[in-house]
Parts: sequence; C-alpha cells; structure tokens
Amino acid sequence: MTDVAVDVLRLRGPGAPRLARVAATTLPAALDRALADVGDVRLEHVAVTLDLSVDDYDDETLAVLWAEAIRTQLLADGGGRRDVVAPGGDADASRGPGSWPSPVDVATAARLWTATAGPRPAALPSAVLALADPQVAASARPRLGDAEWRALVATIERALAPQARSGPAAAADTTPSRSLSDPAQPPDAPAPDDASTGDAPTPVAVAPATTPRPVREAEVLAWLAAVAQVAPEGGAPVVLADLTRAAGLVLLYPWLADHCRRAEALHPRLDPVDVRELALAAVVDPDDPTLADDPLVRLLAGRAPGVGVEPRARMPLSGAREIAESADGVLAGFAGLLPGFERSSEPFVRASWIVRAGLLDTDRDPVLLTAATHPLDVLLPRLPFPVGLLKLPWSPPVTVRFR
Repeated sequence: MTDVAVDVLRLRGPGAPRLARVAATTLPAALDRALADVGDVRLEHVAVTLDLSVDDYDDETLAVLWAEAIRTQLLADGGGRRDVVAPGGDADASRGPGSWPSPVDVATAARLWTATAGPRPAALPSAVLALADPQVAASARPRLGDAEWRALVATIERALAPQARSGPAAAADTTPSRSLSDPAQPPDAPAPDDASTGDAPTPVAVAPATTPRPVREAEVLAWLAAVAQVAPEGGAPVVLADLTRAAGLVLLYPWLADHCRRAEALHPRLDPVDVRELALAAVVDPDDPTLADDPLVRLLAGRAPGVGVEPRARMPLSGAREIAESADGVLAGFAGLLPGFERSSEPFVRASWIVRAGLLDTDRDPVLLTAATHPLDVLLPRLPFPVGLLKLPWSPPVTVRFR
C-alpha cells in the first residue's frame, strides 16, 4: 500500500487530545511503515481500541502501537493481502507480475508435495510458500478440494512443528530446583552431577501427543507467511533444518554470555554446550524444551553445525528456576532500553521481538541469519548497540539481515 487516505478521524476516551496530536504528527509516518507490505484495500470504516494509558508512552511509540492496531484491524476487516517485501523494502519488487506461480501450478505442486513429503518434511518448496498470499491460497483451495486442502495444511503444520525428541538424554540434571528460602527436601532420585553411584533416572522423551490436534488453519498459514518473509531469493526451497523460531535472540546478545555463564556455574558437571542450549531456550520460552534444538539456539550455544543434528530427549536442569529468573532479567534489560516499554511483561517482550522466523545460511562466512521483521522493530534503532553482526565467546560470527 503506497497511499493512506483517512477522511474522518473520531477519537473517544480520556486520551483523545493527546491522540489528536499524535495523529497530526507521528501517526502518518508510522502508518506508512506499518502498511508498507499490505495490498491495496478500501474500507468505509475501521475502528480500533488502544488498551493502554497514553501517558505511559512518548508520541512516536504511541504512533507505532496505533498504526499496528490499525494494520491488524484492516487485514481482519478488509482481507488486504500481506505482501512479501524485498530486502530493499519494495513490496512490488518482491512480488512483481508472475512472482508467484499460477494457482494451477501451486495446486499441482502442493498436491505432489503433500503426497511425497513423508512424516518429517525436509523442505518447503516455493509453490507451497506461495500460499502465504491469501489471494493465491483462495485460488488454489477450490482446485484441491476440501480433503486435499486439509491434508496440505496438516502437512504444512507438521513441517513447521518442532520435531519429536529421540536418542540419548542431554543435560540430564534432575535435582529439583530450590531457592535458599525453600525448606530442604531430599531428592527423589540421585542426579547425574551428584556424588552418587545410583542409576540416573530414565529420561522421558518430549514427543507430540498421541491424539492428533485439530489443524489450526489460520495459525498455520500465518506462520507460513512469516517463513515466506525469510525464504531464499530466486525460488529456492526453505530447508527446515535451517529454520529458526527464535531469530529475535540476536537482539539480546549483549546479555546472553553472562546468562549462559550463570547457567553453567549452576551445573558444573554437565556438558556446557547442553546447558547453554537449555539456558538460551529458556529466554525464548521457558515452557518449550524443544527450543533447545532450534538451529539458532544451537549455533549461539556453540554447537558446531552438523554435529548431533538429531533432536534428543532432555531432562530438566536442577537450576531451572534460577535460569528462568536470569532469562527474565535478560528480557527486562532489553525492554529497559526501549522508551515506553520498560515495564513490559516477559510474554509481551517475547511475542513482540524475540519469537520470530529466521533462516540460517551456515555455508556463508560469517553465518547469515535472515530474520523476519515485526511491527515494533521501528524502535530498534534506539538500542545503544548494533545488531548487524554479533558473536558470543563460543559461537561463530553471525551477520543479521532483517527482511
């Protein structure tokens, strides 16, 4: 969308005078950025609610939040497509005439991929990524029929889901986490880094539930759209082993080394790489152990590419509570550098900046991470450190490109 025209703007609520000033000054530029990858659409009426106190934010941040609320409502009400933006920021350059295959080609390729992908698809072909465009998806769906469409969406969901865990246990430290204020309790079983000759408990693999979950079509296609943002140029498929859900970790690199060292100090007898993987995963989502096998998490933890590629069963660390507290401190340190977001909750920081799609190219030197952009990235220039190139003490250098 290149032009945004608003005929009448009505404001209600105690913050209306302040919002009127924002609408006249910083909102137009924020709308230009927020709607840059949205196709043309015309609506007679768009209503949004800002569930916040305007006194907690400066004008620029208010404009960003307001523009994102408008964008979300516009896409929901008007069906405006979300275009994939080229590295230079020109949506038309990325899409162009014929940039996606025709609906017939998409349906044919998607049908073939669904039939041959197997239980663990290795890659997403460009024809499947084309379904990230709602118009392409709407045209391809009737050509497939309901049954084939459901099978296709289920295969995409399976491809993008974390792999089931198998193989030997990693970081098997099972002593219950306990703070100094907790009463002393005997361990239920000897832990591997205790001085004990007892057998270590049998690890429990983290695997998908046996009952199939209903396919969440909207969520699957939304995540597919995020993956399409970082897909290789030239129509190459997305290799799923290089796809990360935690690309925003690179924004936290000034804090990550100390965070990992704290985790290592709590578990001196365990493999430090295993411990760092779990510590970094806790920053992204403390309730998702599958993130320890995310390719970016592994890379930043210092695991060599291609070594121990298969996901493994992992047992909880004895210092899991302390690691979670350290992870919250990392997020708080990052949020504290963004005006208006100093008091943001950990889930908000994770959803707004940390959990995002990215694609690694480990064949390059330095490694290249292509990361999807998020609406609130407009605030990242306020960070007092660059994010284009980073390196942890145990990781290779990583260059970052946001797309």
